Amino acid sequence: MKKPIMWVAALLTASCTPALKVEVANTTPTERDDETVEIAWSEVAALKGVTPDNIVVLNDDNEQIPSQVLFRGGTEPQALIFQTDADPMESKRFKLVTGQRENYPAEAFGRTVPERYDDYAWENNKVAYRLYGPALETSPEKLVTPGIDVWVKCTDKLVIDEWYARGNYHHNYGDGMDCYKVGVTLGSGASLPFAGGKFWMMGHNYATARTLDNGPIRTSVELTYAPFDVDGTPVTLTKIISLDANQRFNRMDNIYEGAFTEMPIAAGFVRHDVKQILTGEGWMALCEAVSDSKDPARDGDIYLGVILPGAEMLTDTLGHAVAVKAVKPGRTLTYYAGSGWSQGGVEDMKEWIEEIGQAQAAAVTPLKVTVLN
Repeated sequence: MKKPIMWVAALLTASCTPALKVEVANTTPTERDDETVEIAWSEVAALKGVTPDNIVVLNDDNEQIPSQVLFRGGTEPQALIFQTDADPMESKRFKLVTGQRENYPAEAFGRTVPERYDDYAWENNKVAYRLYGPALETSPEKLVTPGIDVWVKCTDKLVIDEWYARGNYHHNYGDGMDCYKVGVTLGSGASLPFAGGKFWMMGHNYATARTLDNGPIRTSVELTYAPFDVDGTPVTLTKIISLDANQRFNRMDNIYEGAFTEMPIAAGFVRHDVKQILTGEGWMALCEAVSDSKDPARDGDIYLGVILPGAEMLTDTLGHAVAVKAVKPGRTLTYYAGSGWSQGGVEDMKEWIEEIGQAQAAAVTPLKVTVLN
């Protein structure tokens, strides 16, 4: 009888603890899976005695669910996030209480990799990516590129540390591999100025990388780039990349600054052995054979996607497929870029289009969050 008594005691304690009630509503006809809900800490702070160390989120069954306090690189809490499913037009209730936070397993992680020429690598339980760092410029490879590399995964475990320690991530040991070729391109989702009919490449890899938050639900990094020339004008870029657990799409916040009035930005991916490419309003999807493999037929297909509302979709420009949109200096250009693998949870283009549809719905019309008094 001990367990039932403990369960009843926990339930009574939860029912007596001061709480903030939260309503989360899906106001669209699109189903949502594991969408991240965000509440400003200024609203959470209305809960008496709350701190980042004791905030607990309970679902409608009074069960604790994973949550994360965002600091965005600072020392003060900025927001609380958790994830939920939601059927079309469905509303759900949650409670915020103070209590003992469970030890949630990390499902999102990122770090600088000094042991591999300052790569910056990040991942969640579905996908993994990396950018190339300053030390690579003077390495034997001498690669300078803005491109994002895809690491395909067929496991929900985090693999970055293990794969770097292994030293051979171009071979599939049963959990995935790096079989994507970047070179001096956008890779799988970077952005560049697109002026005068050309891409304007940075002269260096990222200058600084600062991890802002690091799991269990969201990992995010701020990257800065040294000034580079865009048609005679020096331009700088600050980029914030955020990836949430259970999602395949990164949120990319880009701020270009310089003495320009308006500048077209191209965001997307290099074309390799493209099998299919589709576009819609504000999105583009591509399927291609793996591009860095001795046996592409064995290693499957990679799916890529970009979401940028209001952009012009160019499916074959300078060897790339890109979404193009003009930006003003100092303004944030936000787009979403993601990937999937035919051996890691995305079977075909139909399934990939469904993934893009959910990601676009979450970006354009996120779940509506109301903190109730």
